[in-house]
Amino acid sequence: MKDSIVLSPYMSNISPRILSAQRRVFDAFEVPLEQVKIDGQHHGHWMTETARSAQDEIIVFCDIDAFPLNRNAYDKAVKSARDGKLFGLAQVANHLRPADIYAGPMFMSFSKEMYREIGEPTLEHDEKNDPAQNLTDVAVANGKNIDLCYPTAAIYPKWPLADRGVFGIGTFYGEREFFHLFQSRVPTNINLLTAVADDVSQRRSLDFLKYLDIINSAQGNPRLFNKMLGMLGISKTH
Repeated sequence: MKDSIVLSPYMSNISPRILSAQRRVFDAFEVPLEQVKIDGQHHGHWMTETARSAQDEIIVFCDIDAFPLNRNAYDKAVKSARDGKLFGLAQVANHLRPADIYAGPMFMSFSKEMYREIGEPTLEHDEKNDPAQNLTDVAVANGKNIDLCYPTAAIYPKWPLADRGVFGIGTFYGEREFFHLFQSRVPTNINLLTAVADDVSQRRSLDFLKYLDIINSAQGNPRLFNKMLGMLGISKTH
C-alpha cells in the first residue's frame, strides 16, 4: 500500500528546530513528509485549495508542531481515511463553539473520494468555525463517520475539551499515538517538542518526568509541577 504524503504547513517565523524535529520523527517512521511554507496565506485557505487540487487518494494534514508517536498511529489514521471516515485529533474552538468537538487538522486524514462526495467544502475559518471545523459539520450532515483521537495527557493543561477533558501545551492523544505542542513560538515549548521528538525518533520510551521538568523550569511553580506529576502518576525522586 503506497504511503500518502503528509503535508505540514508552516510560516517563516517558525523555529528551524521545530522543522528539524518533526522531520526526524517522520524519517524514523519512513513516512513521506512535505513541509510547505505558506507565508501570506491563511491556514484554512491553504488546506482548502490543497484538498481541492490534490491528486492523492488520501489527504493527510499535520501541523508543523505535531507528529505521530509511532508508525502504527499513522497507519491507523490512513486506514480510517481509506474506510471513508474523517480522522482527526479531537479539538474545540473555545472562543467560538466551546461545546462542539471536531476533527482538528493538527493531524487529519480523509479520502479524496469522501471529500468529493460531501461537495469539497471549505476548511477556512469564519465567524463560527476555526480552520477545518466546517469539514466535520459537513461530513456529519452527509452521514460520514468521524474518527476522533482524544487527549489523554497534557504537560501543561490550559483549555477544556468540552465535557471530555482538557488539552494544553504538549498534549498527547490516544494510547500514546499523537503529540501536538501548541503555542510553538515560545522557546520553552520548543524545548519540549524537541525532547519528545528526540525520544520518539530514537525509539526511546516517553519520559514524562523530563517533559514536566522542561515546563517547570520556565513556570517556576513547584506546586503546579507536583500537581501535574500526580495527575500522570509520577513520583518526583530527584
